[in-house]
Amino acid sequence: MAGIDKIIQQIESDTKAVCDDIILKARAKSDKILTEAKVKAEEITADGRSKTAARIADIEKRGESSASLEERKVALYTKQSIISDMLKKGLEAAKALPDNKYFELILKMIEKNSQEKDGVISFGQKDLDRLPAGFIDRINSVSGGKLTLSDKAAAIDAGFILSYGGIEENCSFDSIFMSEADNLSDRAGKLLF
Repeated sequence: MAGIDKIIQQIESDTKAVCDDIILKARAKSDKILTEAKVKAEEITADGRSKTAARIADIEKRGESSASLEERKVALYTKQSIISDMLKKGLEAAKALPDNKYFELILKMIEKNSQEKDGVISFGQKDLDRLPAGFIDRINSVSGGKLTLSDKAAAIDAGFILSYGGIEENCSFDSIFMSEADNLSDRAGKLLF
């Protein structure tokens, strides 16, 4: 999991700069909204100060409130977008690891997720095609029980599926990232913002 942590740290660092830039743009947009509201208020004032004094104050207040609300909405959307993009990039980076690092990560995941009984492990076709020689022996050296390699490819593109009797445990990268999405989003949000 150290490889994923390094990847996530790199992505977090890269996206922090992007986030700061987007927030600056959001503030500029809110300043523009405030400026436009003030211009409008000045035009109304030119038509008759005595009749429009209360209206000017109201328009300025609504303009500031609207700008503030818009800034918060843009900032929230931006943060959510950055976190979502970061998680997607993290998932893609994990899938694109070089074979040696990828299969070391697979071994760590097997060690963490395997049960202490015999079962079957299934890989997607892409992984089956590049499975290192003797890898099933390495799998069994870290698994809780003996795992047999399935003769059928699983319908996943990265990771594996463990089967114990009729019960399957989906350890595909997509499934793990999806099940941990809220936790990862919270952690990323705390680090970035």
